[in-house]
Amino acid sequence: MKKSPQGERWRRLDNTAKIFPVIANEHLSNVYRISATLKEEVVPGTLQRALEEILPQFEGFAVRLRRGFFWYYFESNKRMPVIERETTYPCKYIDPRTSPYYLFRVSYYEKRINLEVFHAVTDGLGAVNFLKALVYRYLDLTRDGRTGHPAPQKISSDVSMNVEDSYVRNYKEVARRKYSTRKAFHINGDPLPLDEESVLHGYVNLAELKKAGKSYGVSITKFLAAALIWAIYLEYEDAGIGDRSIGISLPINLRAFFDSETMANFFAVTLLEFLADGKKHEFSEVVEAVSRQMDENITKEKLEETISYNVSNEKKWYLRIAPLFMKWGALNVIFRRNDRAYTMTLSNIGPIKVEKGYEEEIEHFHLMIGVSKRQPMKCAVCAYGEHVVVTFTSVFQDTRLQDRFFGFLRELGVSVETESNGVPDSRDDKAMYPRIQYDPKKWKEVVNSFYIILFAVAAILGIVNYATYSGSMWSVIAIGCIVYVALTLRYSIMRHANLASKIVLQTIAAEVLLVMIDHSTGYAGWSVNYGIPSTLLFADLAVVFLIIVNRLNWQSYFMYQIAITIFSFIPVILWAAGLVTRPLMALITVVVTVAILFVTIKWGDRSVKTELKRRFHL
Repeated sequence: MKKSPQGERWRRLDNTAKIFPVIANEHLSNVYRISATLKEEVVPGTLQRALEEILPQFEGFAVRLRRGFFWYYFESNKRMPVIERETTYPCKYIDPRTSPYYLFRVSYYEKRINLEVFHAVTDGLGAVNFLKALVYRYLDLTRDGRTGHPAPQKISSDVSMNVEDSYVRNYKEVARRKYSTRKAFHINGDPLPLDEESVLHGYVNLAELKKAGKSYGVSITKFLAAALIWAIYLEYEDAGIGDRSIGISLPINLRAFFDSETMANFFAVTLLEFLADGKKHEFSEVVEAVSRQMDENITKEKLEETISYNVSNEKKWYLRIAPLFMKWGALNVIFRRNDRAYTMTLSNIGPIKVEKGYEEEIEHFHLMIGVSKRQPMKCAVCAYGEHVVVTFTSVFQDTRLQDRFFGFLRELGVSVETESNGVPDSRDDKAMYPRIQYDPKKWKEVVNSFYIILFAVAAILGIVNYATYSGSMWSVIAIGCIVYVALTLRYSIMRHANLASKIVLQTIAAEVLLVMIDHSTGYAGWSVNYGIPSTLLFADLAVVFLIIVNRLNWQSYFMYQIAITIFSFIPVILWAAGLVTRPLMALITVVVTVAILFVTIKWGDRSVKTELKRRFHL
């Protein structure tokens, strides 16, 4: 990380991490969970102390996400995260705008310790290292006679502090390998009510699974990928697959192919396809197709092509200089176009090994991935001890695909024991997950009802005005006010956004409303002559007030002050275009906002220059 004079540290996001803040939302969380189940119930106070002691070892986790003009970036976070008892479904969205701005959460339930991570921070390997360090220290603190000892270095400081962008370091100009955009078969079903999520673990006997894979001449990952495709093919053969392919997204750990020990993201995704052409197929055909594709695509040369494609796009000058809001639109379009090539994701982080002296106190590890609208079911795999744990996360009311998958393994002589979180039914529920009884969407339903009422009132006013029209469209003013109220509720009350961003949004909405009122009353020009400059001046003074009151966190508001200063030139431009007839207020607004910005920069000295550098880094 780069040091700044005011004591803060910051760094750029790695090549892959740059897309996650852009596409993430409540329906696409990009959050995954790695958990450890112990032999004894978790003690919350001890877990909190363990987290506080090991966090300084992991610089890449002690960050918050900040918005720059061209890219997001990480800034060091000096707050201390607080553990919590698990009370929600796994892998829920981590909103970086809510306090305390950490991009991971640690929770517990009964004997289980959960680590949920926003993917921009790190990939599975980084999260495993963090969780193991946390569990080690927790177990140390629970042992008699060791509570006063300092946290042991279970991971070398070189590894835990290494957050280099290994994509850029291993980039070289080679043939660029683009992602497939061919539309794959997508699983559909009856969704669970509200935000419920089904979790089903399958504890698969490792030795028997190896034997089954060996009988087909393939590794465990190849066998599981083929078995998943086969289960989808069998279960949905009559549900409209047609001639579409079944596409499996398979993340690949690039550290196994390149010289890297980074704790940042360093993985690539390969696509495994099986074309369901309407003919009858055998499992051996699927195994052969998966094995061939993995042998062809998971090589250093092919992965270099993927790295070259990803990094070369980032290096294009016209993309680098594009503002973040433009990148937001472009990256969302590209991601959604590429994402349609996948039916499901299968992520296998392989065996998790722990140091001697801790094996007997850890019963299981689990990996699970947050679902999305496009992929409402995902599959994650890890191994520990004698078991491979295959975990399905889903938002469907049935478990037909999961049952088909585990049933197929049993048919091949592989022992499988299943465990669920009690959703959609209590089958296989072993009381290892909390019973979620609250209604998290009740408030949203009330708000949506309020929106419907506002829309109905606006429609009635418009109809009445049209039916009784006598030269005045008074309903335009009323409808404008209704829209303003709806925007205020949606973006300024319900969102956990920066207060300065709410001020800017409210200012823009108010200016539009003023122009609408001016036009609906015969247009006297007061909206552009006085209204717009006055609201801009008020917004600038309000943001300056926030900077003064929150001097320790003034950087959160500085970009909005710059934005308002730029906006203040709009009335002057309108004057030059002949739309403003009384320019005095417009000129006063420009002079005042520019002067205040100059004072802020002068007052901030080197700290402002550093802030500008990280906010506008390319």
